[in-house]
Amino acid sequence: MRAVRLFRFPVKGFPAEEIAEVVVDADRGILGDRVAAFTNGSLDVPADQWQRYSAFTVLKNDPDLQRWHVASAPAEAVPELTLTAPDGEATTFRADDLESRAEAAEFLGARIPPQGRFPRSLVVAGQGMFDSRESGISLINPATVAAIGATAEGRAALGAGDDLDPLRFRGNILLDGLAPFAEFGLIGTIVRVGGVRLAISQAIERCPATTVNPVTTEVDVNVPRLLASACGHVHCGVYGRILESGVIAAGDEIVIEGEAPREFVPTARTPRFMTVLDSRQICHDTVEISLRDELGWIREFDEPGTNLRVHLELGAPFWRTYTITDVTDDIVSIAVRTQGKGSRAVAGLAAGERVLASGPHGTMTADRVFGGTTALITAGIGITPSLGLLREAAREPVAVGVGAAAGSDSEADARAGGVADGAAGSVGGSGVPAAERLRLLHVDRDQRTACLWNRLLDRAHGTGLPVEAHHWDTAVSGRPDHAELVGLLAGCDNVMVCGPADFTRAVLAAADEAGVPGVHQETFASPRTGMTEAIAEWPPAEVTLADSGTSFLWEPAQGTLLEALEARGMQAASSCRGGSCGTCSVRLAAGSVAYPIEPAAQVDADEVLVCSAVPAGPISLAL
Repeated sequence: MRAVRLFRFPVKGFPAEEIAEVVVDADRGILGDRVAAFTNGSLDVPADQWQRYSAFTVLKNDPDLQRWHVASAPAEAVPELTLTAPDGEATTFRADDLESRAEAAEFLGARIPPQGRFPRSLVVAGQGMFDSRESGISLINPATVAAIGATAEGRAALGAGDDLDPLRFRGNILLDGLAPFAEFGLIGTIVRVGGVRLAISQAIERCPATTVNPVTTEVDVNVPRLLASACGHVHCGVYGRILESGVIAAGDEIVIEGEAPREFVPTARTPRFMTVLDSRQICHDTVEISLRDELGWIREFDEPGTNLRVHLELGAPFWRTYTITDVTDDIVSIAVRTQGKGSRAVAGLAAGERVLASGPHGTMTADRVFGGTTALITAGIGITPSLGLLREAAREPVAVGVGAAAGSDSEADARAGGVADGAAGSVGGSGVPAAERLRLLHVDRDQRTACLWNRLLDRAHGTGLPVEAHHWDTAVSGRPDHAELVGLLAGCDNVMVCGPADFTRAVLAAADEAGVPGVHQETFASPRTGMTEAIAEWPPAEVTLADSGTSFLWEPAQGTLLEALEARGMQAASSCRGGSCGTCSVRLAAGSVAYPIEPAAQVDADEVLVCSAVPAGPISLAL
């Protein structure tokens, strides 16, 4: 593993300089990197103080910056910088010279449109103008970039003969000698690059700056969306915290020296490698796999009802989402149905193998789903989210009485259902806050998921709540009709549904007629289709902007809600545009939304990530 190319970005948001050798300072980063930043006018920014990137003119909000040229002479402690505009005119300034900085700011202001009313200036800070307060070094693996570009989504976006340029990702170091995505395995380690020691601390979340082609300077590929649909995350590259100053030269070897102190590695839901501990059959076509999260991140974000994404390299990036059935310390277990290329590959993982995973993800968590009389309505392998929602109950089993018909597979009992009365009158059983009663309906054929149903019953009874259970075998009874679903849902306060699309639509229609106030739909994202194709499956819907009193008809061709809002001139806050950062969250005043590809970011129950969402019917946004 080697550092084959080196880059610095003297002015934040502007193009890079390629260099053969760099001096690296533990407190300052690469000499000459992010020395200054040009404010965009949205804030009144102090002259010599670090600020968030949103205060500055950067590539994500002004793609024309890629057409500029940057040159520097950083041999001295304070470099001299020259910025050449697309028209060929240039300005030169020194970071420690207020007068030359003011002149250069005036030059830039005449050519770069403002984004606010405040005076604009070139700002410097002692630690550099990085996205975070602490300086660091970013590392990009070109093999990963090539793999992303080679996906079906990548080929469609790039066009014939074009490759995804690793320079889009604005890294300081380009690596060689790693397999695609193997750089995520460096997180949590200390590496030596030449004379510099780094703690590899985190994966890098990509923003719309990556949509700009560094050669043509055109906005041509929506890289965050490409990452989200092809890879199941929006990360590319890793970030290193500088532990020891020194010099790095192109070609220097990169050596792993050991584990990084945990305080240097912030917890996250981002991609990292886990180790397979074991795999066991729990149904005729379903296995449960346990993995160890060596970084220990899983327990920091664990909630009943969440899921884990497994990211594979099967000739191309490939990913699947699986219900988390249990978490114990650093060990996470998932249920995998052995159907399809990806899931068969996951089910076939042997003990000791390492696999890339991210999470926990998901918005259908226990604290959102349970309340009053709560129905869990599932079909086929869609039963696993119910197992996940009730997994806390399995930790503290409560002895309850079991009705004779509970879990019965006969036609009569499947239609009539059974009731298991537990701690009658209790509110909030073990692991199900605010719930008063549970109703379970699971639909399958020929008892294919009977073992999962029995496991679900055990967990439901373990809550100590009254349980009404219906196991519906379509080989015996056919599918439940609309009236039967309405009858089952009558009087419910909440319902969670997970199953095939037609089954889900039928349950949603029944819930609407039954007047269920809280309807929760669990959708497992997968890469069977790209984001555009997934959005196309949703019908048009009216979107009302509550604060302004205006409305418009959303249609699939408009893309996500964020894209639809931007097309109407609204400057909605956003960053990653892939559902990872949460910047775009907006309060949902009425209605419900769907996520064609489920986002990683967690938001409150009354909020929506507009960068990833589409309306699931008429909605009102607090905008």
